[in-house]
Amino acid sequence: MNLVGQQRLAVTHDYLDQYGGAERTVLAICQRFRSAPLYTSVYDRAVMRRLGFVEPTQRIVVSFIQRWPLRRRVPRYYLTWLYPLAFRTFDLRGYELILSSANFAAKDLTLSPGAVHVSYCYTPPRFLWGFDSDTACRAMPLHERPLATLAKATLRRLDYRAAQQVDLFVACSNAVARRIKQAYGRSSLVVYPPVETGRFERHPARDEGFFLMVSRLNAYKRIDYVIEACNAAGLPLIVVGTGPWETRLRALAGPTVRITGHLRDDEVERLMARCRAFVLPGEEDFGIAAVEAMAAGKPVVALRRGGALETVIDGGTGLLYDEPTVESFLDAVSRLSAARWDVGAIQGRARNFDTARFTERLEGAMARAMHRGSSVVH
Repeated sequence: MNLVGQQRLAVTHDYLDQYGGAERTVLAICQRFRSAPLYTSVYDRAVMRRLGFVEPTQRIVVSFIQRWPLRRRVPRYYLTWLYPLAFRTFDLRGYELILSSANFAAKDLTLSPGAVHVSYCYTPPRFLWGFDSDTACRAMPLHERPLATLAKATLRRLDYRAAQQVDLFVACSNAVARRIKQAYGRSSLVVYPPVETGRFERHPARDEGFFLMVSRLNAYKRIDYVIEACNAAGLPLIVVGTGPWETRLRALAGPTVRITGHLRDDEVERLMARCRAFVLPGEEDFGIAAVEAMAAGKPVVALRRGGALETVIDGGTGLLYDEPTVESFLDAVSRLSAARWDVGAIQGRARNFDTARFTERLEGAMARAMHRGSSVVH
């Protein structure tokens, strides 16, 4: 048995009430470490099942926020200050190895002396560290923004303090590794998130002329200017997903733009096989959906920032454009129309990010942390 398998392990994750790349990743972690309990602040089983989340087989432990009366009635940022407290109150005594799957508070833990903490980091919190400064406050009403500003300074101190207690950071991309260094002054290993590439290779690829996005409908995803571009140029666009910006984006969408809400995985697979190209318009931490589209043999049109720089080969598996503007996106579309794409080469690139590689590399990082302790992280 390997070194990791010999340890008493627990897994933590920020929250399970929405489904995206982080939740796909923690599910892959849970499937690999089936005996390790999963600690999370809240678990909305009905919502997660409706969104296609396959419930892990291990025990799931939730915090006191699960029973908080206002949890479902107010935006999450009103309760942000509760999340660090929630994770610090978990009893993790007796665990020798903790793997936190964290955007925010899941790494703020109280552990036994000598326990090793490995944190798989999707990004330091964007709302605290300014990594989406142009969009951070756009989702909240004007009168609520001063309160957010006041809370940010305190939460940033708590987040920094928690980061200093982590034994090893594992970043989901080189872009995130740079943010970890900038925010926390910490080095990290890079292990790309898991992509189930085989699911998307089974449908024959064909071009039905529409562009596709699969995303949480959040402000920082920058779906708005792509909708504006498709409105202006009459381009067919399908947007799959739900989120706090859904109402605004539906109001913005013209006759050639369709916002579907949530779709089942098999429906998304078929759309990826039939689209002309996948669009990645924001600065992503990694961008699992874009790699899934490449597994389906489709080129990706992406903003030249963040994780896209590590997954999309410009001119080989897609096209990168420089600015999050209507004009820059439409210029990329015109270049896309003039290009020819090798489906096999695109799919081959996607296989570099397959789930099997993720689990192998993550276990290697955890074993390194167990073997060398905190000396691996500074």
